Amino acid sequence: MRTFLLVLLITVPITLWAQDSTRIGTKYAPIPELSFSTDNGVKIATDLLVYGYGFESVTPFESFSRYRVSYETIGAFSLLASRDDVNAFGTRKRVFYYAFANRGLSNYFFGDTDRQDYDEARFDSTDFYNFDMVRVDIGGVVRTPIEAWDPDKRIELKTGLSLIYERPFDTSATDFINTERIEGRDGAFLSLFELGLIIDQRNSEFRAGQGYLIDVGTRYSPIGLSTHHGIQNYLTALGFLPLTKRFPEVTMATRFSFVNSAGEKPYWFTPALGGSENLRGFIYRRFTSDNALSYTVELRTWLISLPFKSIDLGGHVFMDGGRVFSNNNWDSAFSDHKYALGLGGVMSIFTPDFILKAEVGFSEDGTGIYLGTGYSF
Repeated sequence: MRTFLLVLLITVPITLWAQDSTRIGTKYAPIPELSFSTDNGVKIATDLLVYGYGFESVTPFESFSRYRVSYETIGAFSLLASRDDVNAFGTRKRVFYYAFANRGLSNYFFGDTDRQDYDEARFDSTDFYNFDMVRVDIGGVVRTPIEAWDPDKRIELKTGLSLIYERPFDTSATDFINTERIEGRDGAFLSLFELGLIIDQRNSEFRAGQGYLIDVGTRYSPIGLSTHHGIQNYLTALGFLPLTKRFPEVTMATRFSFVNSAGEKPYWFTPALGGSENLRGFIYRRFTSDNALSYTVELRTWLISLPFKSIDLGGHVFMDGGRVFSNNNWDSAFSDHKYALGLGGVMSIFTPDFILKAEVGFSEDGTGIYLGTGYSF
């Protein structure tokens, strides 16, 4: 069993100017992190979030950047740089682009869990499911407004391109990934072309209290430009409904997500459930198959406001549900779902958009503890 002995998150969010305002100027939030586990040793990481609001009213911001560096004493590391520009390059288009590199020494994959579940005892006591890997991922998405449809709604055409390479290494012939001849065991490269549509009516990008968002699209890896030829279709629908207007103000946040895949796909491109994004309380990528259906109901509230540096404190409770199923088993889509319950606390400082989060999820497989920035959706 993966046992964590110490987790320490030290947060020192600062701003270099416009310190006493909420959404004016530029905000910087560095987040140092130190942790230790019996499996991976000491981990040192730093996140830097940069909110560029400018001095004019731009919804939801002029730019938002994130930079992350992490290193573990066993030799694992990751690097991330991303930027989201509204009205990019003097146009009305929104552009998001990123670069990511990772050398992970504790990855795992359980295969198609709709057809056969994993051996928990074997996972806890051996390295049968585990492997080391390297990954490089770069890409971008352009969102172009379609005002002709409805000028009162933010309706955007989404086009994107990602180049992703991942390769396991130091695997043995008796490991699960080789005995089951899992796609991607010898490395896989995908050129992913994306086309989609976004309808965004939320009142806030980072802490929505009302409105909705619909994100639907397709990712396609063509023959000749990828080692695997396949397609992935996705739909995400978010809803935010204020339940009370007086203190404490409570918002019901809901999410529905469905991902369908067909064709050849490496293990890391297989739809999955489990971890900090869905089915919190189950381990990361606990369930994998051709399709992943998930949903969340979360009750959120902000309880305390302090004038010093615009500090807000709040909390939430949630229920996650869903299941995965193969393309040969669509009849099971609405049966035998897995569920997780949990609660969390949040804090924002300097700007309402910078949110620190701590959550605990409880499932039939155990308990998960998650620290990070921002709501899960």
